[in-house]
Amino acid sequence: MLTDTTTGAGRAVLIHDRCPTLAELTDTARQLTDRRPDLCRLRTVGASRAGRPLTLLSVGRAERPGRPERNVLVVAGAHADEFAGRASIVELAHRVLARPALRTAATWNFLLCLDPDGAHLARGALTARTLPEYFAGYYRPAAEEQPEWAPAIGARLPESRTLLDLIDELRPTLQFTLHSMDVGGTFLQATCDPTVLAAPFATSAAALGIPVETGTYDTFWLRESGPGVYLMEPHHIDRQESSTGMLAPHPARRPDDTGGVRASTWFAPQRHGGQTVIVEVPAWTSDRLGDTRPADDAPERLTASADRLRTRTALLADLLTAALPHLPDQDTALLRAARTPLAASRQLADEWDPRALGRRLLRPGLMTRAKLAGIDLWAHRIPVRAAALLRRAVEPAGARAACDTARLDALLQDWCARYQRRFRPAWLPVARQAEHQANIVQAAVELRHPA
Repeated sequence: MLTDTTTGAGRAVLIHDRCPTLAELTDTARQLTDRRPDLCRLRTVGASRAGRPLTLLSVGRAERPGRPERNVLVVAGAHADEFAGRASIVELAHRVLARPALRTAATWNFLLCLDPDGAHLARGALTARTLPEYFAGYYRPAAEEQPEWAPAIGARLPESRTLLDLIDELRPTLQFTLHSMDVGGTFLQATCDPTVLAAPFATSAAALGIPVETGTYDTFWLRESGPGVYLMEPHHIDRQESSTGMLAPHPARRPDDTGGVRASTWFAPQRHGGQTVIVEVPAWTSDRLGDTRPADDAPERLTASADRLRTRTALLADLLTAALPHLPDQDTALLRAARTPLAASRQLADEWDPRALGRRLLRPGLMTRAKLAGIDLWAHRIPVRAAALLRRAVEPAGARAACDTARLDALLQDWCARYQRRFRPAWLPVARQAEHQANIVQAAVELRHPA
């Protein structure tokens, strides 16, 4: 790695084995700009709903006589609960400064955090090294408050507008969005055929000891271009997200909105001839999500996952109903956030259940052991997320909701323990998370713009 430990963000990654705070990341970007003003520029490109700045670090000047500047855009913090992208930006910025060939290929633009408001609410999970610690401070916004996704359902967020305007300004040949998850493996999605990335992706994952995830439900309906490498076609993603309830229309959506995934920030670079690549890494690895052999017990396993999801969702819905009268504010960010996984759970259970819509999952050749494990993982992850969000949401009620709080604490402890027993998560050092994402971004740029 080339990350510099003289910066706060570098120390966080390499010495303290954690992702940097937003303050550390911004300060590091400022230090790099002060050290290399000939190569680095730092500017505010927008503001969040709460007025927090959206900051862009640009590195390099890939201007060539008679030819327009080529830009690469790297976005971190699209989801508040995903921290790895911050560390990856630190590594990538240092690589670009150290390697003139990368600066010749393109000007690199790093949006330090797309959702600083969400990051503020999720800051309690930043230093977690166990799942219970992580979920104690967990936050992920409601679907219509996630800036990358909001345009797909007609929600208008200033953060989304800032990113879309930035794409129109920079006209990036490649946009990278750096994502992560709690437990899992690594996988990659792209809006163009990512077959050429399959080899560097596999090489990096193997070298860093990161399992490749071939069964995540995030990509269930996408076309696989190699192990863990997927093509994002709009009609497939619309089908995928409809199954999770994420494409439900936003109440503020106007009749003339086109909506659908084509309106998301992922596909915006295409209007300028560019493409988007999404790189996912886990905070904790699991070796249960890569078995591509056909599943021989799919109906039973799918039924069990659907039933688990329904049972847990019903428990949480009852607790939410009981707690609401005691809350001083019934429209907080945490309450809105808790409702998203609860709503998704009901639809997912029907989607998986062989006794209902899940029959279409059982087509020959479609269901592998990894995909069954991926659905099993979601059946554990989604209720834990909902319980964690609801636990934080009812906290302001204090003693008036003490019974509900105690019940939520007990559920979180039990469900986290079951999640851990089922998937045996192993902590992946932050430096390896960052190195893997940086490797894939660098490889994609070098393939698109060879020296």
